[in-house]
Amino acid sequence: KSIGADAILLIAAILSPQQIKDLAGLAQSLGMEVLLEVHNLEELQRSMTPEINVLGVNNRNLKTFEVDLHTSLELLPHMPQEVIPIAESGIKRPEDLLMLKQAGFKGFLIGEQFMQHSRPYMACKEFIDQVKKLSKTSTTHA
Repeated sequence: KSIGADAILLIAAILSPQQIKDLAGLAQSLGMEVLLEVHNLEELQRSMTPEINVLGVNNRNLKTFEVDLHTSLELLPHMPQEVIPIAESGIKRPEDLLMLKQAGFKGFLIGEQFMQHSRPYMACKEFIDQVKKLSKTSTTHA
């Protein structure tokens, strides 16, 4: 917060439920948003507290590094209605993002896809342009 951060990321896999509650409460008292990252249903169920307002599902298994977008789809129905759902990792194609958006995700964390390029900002711009183009196409055919 002292250097301008607006949000913090809490990773359920490495924090206890009490640590999550305490850190989320502190962050909110400082006027910060809290993004809790989970990887499976057990983490989601043991980690949710009223202090969490944004919930991210990391599609990358941090033990095996395997990526499966179905992780997000499987956890979405178990998320509290009051949180903002975010899909993280493994989003490689605009079609992936649109599928997750249609399922109900409101935000997306995409890093590796862009960082593999020599000019990540251009890769990001091209990706966004493709998403917009596909979105227009799908709404005109609906």
